[in-house]
This record gives sequence, structure tokens and C-alpha cells, in this order.
Amino acid sequence: MNTADRLLGTLIWVLAVLAIAGVTHIVTILTLPAFASKDIYAWIGELAKPAQLGVEPHAQPGSQLVPFADPAIVQAVCPFDLSQGGLRLHADVEGDRFLSLSFHTPQGKLFYALTDLAAREGRIDIVVLTAQQLEAVEADDDEENPSQDLRLLPPTLRGFVFINALADVLGEREEAERRVRSVSCGLEPIVEE
Repeated sequence: MNTADRLLGTLIWVLAVLAIAGVTHIVTILTLPAFASKDIYAWIGELAKPAQLGVEPHAQPGSQLVPFADPAIVQAVCPFDLSQGGLRLHADVEGDRFLSLSFHTPQGKLFYALTDLAAREGRIDIVVLTAQQLEAVEADDDEENPSQDLRLLPPTLRGFVFINALADVLGEREEAERRVRSVSCGLEPIVEE
């Protein structure tokens, strides 16, 4: 067998391997959604129902709600579905104790976040609404006594809020969990006209 024949055989072998790898890659990409059993919203739905707070149990690394989560953070989640009404969140902020809220779409994309530094007079009050719900709420506003609520318009009807509290040292984990549990998350009934 001469050099040209060996080179041609090697070239055919390399092209065959590349073709098989390419087809395998394309088939894998196209079938991956069928194998993904849940989106993040469904996964979070196992921890809490819409407009209800679910606190992540203290877990060992690898079994957390959020992979690679900081063990010094106590985390809760509040899913929402605005087709059932608005979502109201309320938190009383204590001194310099870290608390954060991050608002996400069902796919997990962040659309708003804030920390305890945004509190007004020791309180955080947020209402998540659709555009139509916002119009109804604004129609009922009292001009003499305006609302102090932060009103958010999410990009989707469904989503979730992560609530995080920091335990500076291991012994403060219970106190951080108490702060997370003190955040109220509930349905905001809205009368649309």
C-alpha cells in the first residue's frame, strides 16, 4: 500500500468520524428538551405553590435548590402566577441584617433585584402586577395618601422570587431562617374593571 492510498484511507476515516460526531451532536441537541423532565418553575413548584413562601431546607452541598449555593445563605422561594391576581411581598428589615429579593422569569432569568438597603422606614413592600392589574390599582390610588409600594411589571405572567438572608456565622443560621420566614408572600386581590 503506497502513501497516497494510506492518506486517502485516513482522510475517509476522519471524515466518517466527523460525520458520525456531527449527526450525534445534532440528534442530541434536538432530543434534549424531551429528556429534560422539568423547567425551573416546575422544579420550584415542588417547594412552594404560587403566592406561598417555601423555605429551602438546610441541605448538604450538591442537594441544594440552587447548585453551588453559599451555605451561609438561607434561601426561600415564592412562585407567582399573575393570572390568579397580583403578588404582594412584605419584609420588615432589621438593622444591618442582609436580606435580598430577586425576581425571575419561569426560565430563571433575573428581571429585578433589591436588598435590605432599599427599605423605607424599615419595610419593603412590593406588588408584582400585569399592566391591566396596575391600571386597576392606580385607578384606586389616593392622591392625598400615595402608596409606598414598589410596583413591578414582570415580562411574563409566571415567575418566582428568591429571598435570601445571610448568616454571618454558623450559629446565626436559625436567626437568618427566621428573617426569611418573616417575609410575607401572598396573593394581592385586584378588582379589574
